[in-house]
Amino acid sequence: MRLLGFHCVTPLAVLVLLGPAALRAQQTSFTGVVVDATTTQPVPFAVVEVPNRHMGVQATEQGTFSLTLPTALTTADSVRVSSLGFAPRVMAAPGASPCRLALRPLAVALPEAVVRPPGPVLTLGPTANGGRSGFGGGNLRLVGSKGWQVGRKFEAGSRGIIQGVRFYVKPNHNCGKNSVRAPFRVRLYAADGPAGAPGTDLLTASVLTAASRAGWHEVDLLRYQLPVPTSGFYVVMEWLYMDGAFGCDYTYTVMGEKKKKTGYAYGQSLGGYYNAPPSVTWYLTAGHPWQPFTHRVIPGIADKGEVHNAAIQAIIQPD
Repeated sequence: MRLLGFHCVTPLAVLVLLGPAALRAQQTSFTGVVVDATTTQPVPFAVVEVPNRHMGVQATEQGTFSLTLPTALTTADSVRVSSLGFAPRVMAAPGASPCRLALRPLAVALPEAVVRPPGPVLTLGPTANGGRSGFGGGNLRLVGSKGWQVGRKFEAGSRGIIQGVRFYVKPNHNCGKNSVRAPFRVRLYAADGPAGAPGTDLLTASVLTAASRAGWHEVDLLRYQLPVPTSGFYVVMEWLYMDGAFGCDYTYTVMGEKKKKTGYAYGQSLGGYYNAPPSVTWYLTAGHPWQPFTHRVIPGIADKGEVHNAAIQAIIQPD
C-alpha cells in the first residue's frame, strides 16, 4: 500500500487493502523508518506526530521510530512527518507496520559568499548566565523520545548577517559534570509563525555541536550568510538523543509528600533566568505546537510575577 511516498506492510509482510474501519480497529503500534526519497538513506531525528491527538515521537539517529496510537482514530487523525531540510508530508493514520516513510529533500539555494571587512559586532540577548535556573533536556530516550526545543526570540531592528550564536550550557544537576558534553543541534527560525511563533527554517543545514565545559558556548554561523529577517528570529537549542551515556536515573522527593520517586534526565541544561514579562522564550515537543513559557509561581523563586527566559545570545555582523 503506497500513500504520498509512504510504504507500510502488515506484520505478515502481506500487502492487503483494508477498509478504514478495519485499519483503525487493528492499529495499536506504529513503527518504521524515515528515509530520504532520493537516496533511500535514513533521515536522523525526524519527527512523526499526530498533532490532533498531541502525540508524537522523534526518530533515532538511524531514522527508526515507534509510536503507540489509540485504537479509536478518526479521519482527522492524520500523521505528519517532518525533518530539517526536507518537505513535511501528511498521511492518513496507517493500519499496518512497519512503515517506510520517504521524505523529499528541499532544494536549497546556496548563498553567495560575501567578503566583509572585519569590524564591530552586535551581541543581542542577556548577559545573565543562568545561574539561578535552567531548562533541562527532558525525557530523551532511545525509544519514545519526543524531542525538545527551547529558543529565544530576537526582535527585528538590526540589519546584517547572523554571524553566530551562544548558549549558556550547564551540567544537568541530576547527572553530573560530564552531561554538559551532550551534543545538541542549533536551529534558527524566522518569527513568522502563528502569533509570532517560530516558523520558517533559516538554517537548513544540520549543525550539531557540543560544549566541552560549562559556560557560554559559541557556534560560528558566518559561512551560511544568513541575513537577519525583518520579522525577527529565534535562536533555538534542540536536544537530540545521541547516547545513553548522557542520561541518568535519579531519586527525588515529591514536594509535600514523604516519599521518593525515581526520575530520568538526559544531557546538559540550558541556562535560564527570571525577569519581568514579557516572555521571549518558546518551546516545542513532538505532537504539540510552539508555545511560549508563561509565568508560573514557584515559592521562593518566581513569586513576583517574573517569567522564565533562556540564556541565549545572537551575534550580528551589521551591514
